[in-house]
Amino acid sequence: MMKNLFIRFGFLAILLFLMSSCGHKSTTPKRLDIPTGVVSVDTVAHPSEAIQCHVHVEFAYLKGNKYAVANDSLLRMGLLQPDYFAINYDKLTPQKAIPTFVRQYIKDYIEIAQLIRQREKSKSQLIGELSIKTELRASIDNYVTALSHISINNGNGQLTKYTIVRNFNIKDGHITTLQEQFGKDYKEKLTKEIIERIADQEDLEEDDLTGLQAKGYFTGIAPYPSDNFILTDDSTVFIYTPGEINQKEVRVAIDN
Repeated sequence: MMKNLFIRFGFLAILLFLMSSCGHKSTTPKRLDIPTGVVSVDTVAHPSEAIQCHVHVEFAYLKGNKYAVANDSLLRMGLLQPDYFAINYDKLTPQKAIPTFVRQYIKDYIEIAQLIRQREKSKSQLIGELSIKTELRASIDNYVTALSHISINNGNGQLTKYTIVRNFNIKDGHITTLQEQFGKDYKEKLTKEIIERIADQEDLEEDDLTGLQAKGYFTGIAPYPSDNFILTDDSTVFIYTPGEINQKEVRVAIDN
């Protein structure tokens, strides 16, 4: 009798554990088992009392010659804004490209700021600031997720922050697309799930577009899955930048 009781208790414990595991996916990020490095540049240009530009960049990259192609692609993905390297045909390395990017940004900013001062003849100062910090995370299969956290002040005192995400193959730098991951009907399928998730976040009784638009989402535009997404084994997180579908940044996670 006692033996049967222990057997039943053990079975119940295992069953409860399995049920708990099915209901809660692990939130621990998968480790990126690839050596990485960071190129950092922090500088301030101060051509006059009225004009100043501070640029800070921390750019993460993959270490090793075998990742040269991936790193070249990494610099052309739009993680750096403005995207100076998108149509550059030279071979790029983070060590050379990041200082070049910083110099070009400062040059452009100062030229524009000087034109504004000449036109408006204003006594107000134009104190600009750009901060870019990228990070690399493990994704699915041979892919790595690159995130770029950008903060920019064009000198008008208004700070804008947003995040850019790309998922790329470490072998050739290829950026994966939603169609490659979810099939040709990805737009309809993902859009439906995104609407449901946002409706849940807003505690709407019905998962309908009208209710979301009343809350300030997708006003005047059709819903869509963002190309800005974090891809993991378990889920996909869509990131909409401020002003894209709402005044604030919106993140929507769906199960894969």
